[in-house]
Amino acid sequence: MLRSKEEWQETAESVLPPEERYVDRNRMITARYAGWYLENPGTLKWAGMAAFASRQVGLAIMAADLMTAPERDGSGNPLLALHRFGVDWFMRADFEQIRRGNNNIYRDIAWAHAAYVGGGMAELEACASEPEDTLLVKGFGMIDRGRALCRRDAGSPAGERLIWEGNICLLRHEQVDVLQPIFDTLSVGGRIMASFGSELDFSGALFPDSRFRTSFSLFYGYLETLTGLKSVANPDDRWRWVEQSVIPSWQAAERQMSAPCPTRNALQKMAACEQ
Repeated sequence: MLRSKEEWQETAESVLPPEERYVDRNRMITARYAGWYLENPGTLKWAGMAAFASRQVGLAIMAADLMTAPERDGSGNPLLALHRFGVDWFMRADFEQIRRGNNNIYRDIAWAHAAYVGGGMAELEACASEPEDTLLVKGFGMIDRGRALCRRDAGSPAGERLIWEGNICLLRHEQVDVLQPIFDTLSVGGRIMASFGSELDFSGALFPDSRFRTSFSLFYGYLETLTGLKSVANPDDRWRWVEQSVIPSWQAAERQMSAPCPTRNALQKMAACEQ
């Protein structure tokens, strides 16, 4: 074993700014995901998706920061100030949970990526001794077996399938085990806000390409989303969207990255902390 799990965790955390610098911290989390994907595009599919998702969270964090800026406190108008206080209290609570979700995912899975990249499957298995690590080991195990098949037979369908199944296992773990407790704490308004904010554009282009774009509210419908009939906070609703729209959109974006393209450019900018 090259390092203990705690040492890998410390390594992963050491590159991040303090939690109170939430915009900078989010940008670095996004950069780490993008970097892992760009270095290992054939295997670390989850990291590529996570980079775009983390960037979207960063946009929400910046929007919340602007909306709760001191200059918008309603000074001189008691009724407006009271309204602002109520809105800010609820918004800050919900956005704090969303920010926590971004941090929790990184804390849960970043060390495993670092260990796998740095020491392979043997290193990850040696470090993963806790029950919550089971799905990480399972996911990376499938990725590793698929990688071995593709090394022996380039483009092996069985190998490619295993790699994707492993990454989807990581994605499922992230959605169910790490994110769901965060979604459970959101207010009713926060759940609706999160549902409308759940969209990803993998195209990286100035004008989004519908083939590479996915939106929770478009997938289920605006009325269903607005009324809460369909909610990203509901694990079944969310996973159906992820499985039927997010993953296919990312796979479509990946297929056009064999040549220089806006998606790759966007990931490179994320990795350089420019987005």
